[in-house]
Amino acid sequence: MRRFMMMVMAALALAPALVWDGCRWTWRVARAVLGAPAPDVSEALAEADAVEAPAAELSGDEETGLAALGLIAPFAGEEPTVELPAHQEHYVRSLTVAERMKMASKTADRIGRHLRGVDTIPGLPVVPTLAQHSARVLDAYLDIRDGTRPEDIEEANREFSLACIQECIDELDEKLAA
Repeated sequence: MRRFMMMVMAALALAPALVWDGCRWTWRVARAVLGAPAPDVSEALAEADAVEAPAAELSGDEETGLAALGLIAPFAGEEPTVELPAHQEHYVRSLTVAERMKMASKTADRIGRHLRGVDTIPGLPVVPTLAQHSARVLDAYLDIRDGTRPEDIEEANREFSLACIQECIDELDEKLAA
């Protein structure tokens, strides 16, 4: 008896779904028999192809941002629309992985503004100007030309800094002794 009741309850639970499917099937058959007009999709597609939507114009910041994103994470087969100036390209290539991820999380417009120096992204180094970048390149070239190694430059800077600190300490000692 219990088994019979379970079967009856299952049939009652299934009945609305069967009725709905039956109604849907009946409606489809009736439409097919009565010859309901089918929409002409080919005309609609032809009209859509004939209408050319104007392409959205990208701002300079967006183009710059997309070019920077192309350097950070190049997409297969996609060419950048614009090339970054040398100082901006060098800046993007010199970023660490964490900094690149932070930059890539921003919109193209935001990245472009950051690269122009207008609206900096917190946590990223400041983008050098073209003059600053040129000066660094010139310094590196002159150091290479003169045969100076980067290690020698660092050691000379360290010695100079220590000498300045020692001079300040000596002056302070003299003032305190007087």
